[in-house]
Amino acid sequence: MEATALLIASFILVVITFLATVFFLIYSFIHIKKAGDAITAFIAATELKIDPVLKEAEETLKSIRAVSDDIGSVTSSVKDMSGTISELAFKIKTLGLITDGIQNKLSVRISALKAGIKAATGVLLNH
Repeated sequence: MEATALLIASFILVVITFLATVFFLIYSFIHIKKAGDAITAFIAATELKIDPVLKEAEETLKSIRAVSDDIGSVTSSVKDMSGTISELAFKIKTLGLITDGIQNKLSVRISALKAGIKAATGVLLNH
């Protein structure tokens, strides 16, 4: 009889533990879903804020490059007059290359960041 009572008590304990685990899992899934929704909203809001900045930065970089190209062509024709003017043309061309490098790196990093966040959110939401 004691063995039966012990068996029943053990069974009840297992059932309670199972129900508590199921409740905890459901509770966790709800919070994970809410976190995923919050991350999705954050990504959308961030994307809306970043896109105009990126477009303006790209236009600014294009303008700087156009100016540097114009200055480069003007200074190259005056290069024979003075060593100082030729050095200035070299620096402006270097600035154009740096501007191109910054523009490329900025585009790649932001694209990678967007893809990483979207992939992580997708994985989080799917699981």
